[in-house]
Parts: sequence; structure tokens; C-alpha cells
Amino acid sequence: MMPPYGSAPSPFTLTPAPSPNTRSVRVRAEGYLDYDTCDDFLVTATRCLDQIPTPDSLHLDCSGIDGLDSMGLAALLMLHRRCTAARVTLHLERLHPTVDRILRLTGTLEHLVPGSTMSGATTRPGDHGRPSPGLDGDA
Repeated sequence: MMPPYGSAPSPFTLTPAPSPNTRSVRVRAEGYLDYDTCDDFLVTATRCLDQIPTPDSLHLDCSGIDGLDSMGLAALLMLHRRCTAARVTLHLERLHPTVDRILRLTGTLEHLVPGSTMSGATTRPGDHGRPSPGLDGDA
């Protein structure tokens, strides 16, 4: 996904956030996750897991991800694979509507956010990745 015509993509950043649980890591993602930023994203996200001994979960706040291309999607899938191999649960939270749409179109939403597609549910910014009823008859 390209940024709107005539605008430069915003730089991609991952910012650690405080976590109430000592065995979980919280990170806020912002910008476009694409071909140019996916390698740094994976390196930084993987390093976040090394910040605490034996983490059990990685919470990735996706409300600031303005868009992603196929490489950005591949990076999210690779992060999920790395977390699974390390026995860490990845939680994609507060999906930006653009990211939610791309994950639905590609059939990867249920894989990355289990339970999010039950009974026409949708994730919206602010709901922390929890399913909520679809709007306007969305299925």
C-alpha cells in the first residue's frame, strides 16, 4: 500500500510502552510497514523480546500503522512465527482500519488475531484487538 499521492511515507518506528505485567512486552508501531521498513521492524521487534527474561507475550499496538504492503504483511507473519518458536504469544492490538482490511482481504486476520472474525466481528482502534460486533451489517 502506498501513501497518498504526493505525500512521503511517514518513518516507521517501534516505541516500547510500559507493561503492567512483568512477563509481557508492549510496543507501539507507527508509520508504513513496507519493503523499506520491514527488516528494521523485525530486528527491533525481535530485540524487544530480549528486554525481559522469559517473556510470555508481545503486545503490538498497531493503531499507528498507516498501511502495509506485501512485505509488511510478510514481516508480521514472520514476527508471529518467531514469537511462536520462542513460546511467546503475539497480540496485535488496536488494528488501524487499513491494516484490519488488508488482513481480512488476505485471509491472515484469523491467523494473526485469533477470534477476531467470529460472528462478523471486527477490530477497531481503541478496542485492543478484542472482537466487537460488525457495523452496518458488515459480515
